[in-house]
This record gives sequence, C-alpha cells and structure tokens, in this order.
Amino acid sequence: MRRTIKKEFNLNKLKIGCSPCMSEAKKMEQKISNRKVSEIKIEEVKTIISSMFKRKD
Repeated sequence: MRRTIKKEFNLNKLKIGCSPCMSEAKKMEQKISNRKVSEIKIEEVKTIISSMFKRKD
C-alpha cells in the first residue's frame, strides 16, 4: 500500500472558500451593508458574530 503525500494548504491564500463559509460571508456582508468598520457598533458586531455560531435545527 502506498502512502500519499500530505499537502498543506494556506487557507489565507485561497481565492474561494467552501460553500458554508461563503454563505456565512455573504450573510455578514448583507448585515454590514457597505458601512465602514468604524461605523459599526460593538453590540452589532457581537450579534453578527454570535449569529454565525447558533445551531440551525
């Protein structure tokens, strides 16, 4: 049996992501809606981030 060579990927250099990640990124873009980062309130950032980790049953 042959061993395969394990390739290491730098995820920061990929041009595209997996479909769940891309859909979450689109949702975040819609919630931010072309505002500057300095215009977003801390509480709003917390709700956006926490919505990513809620279980979808």
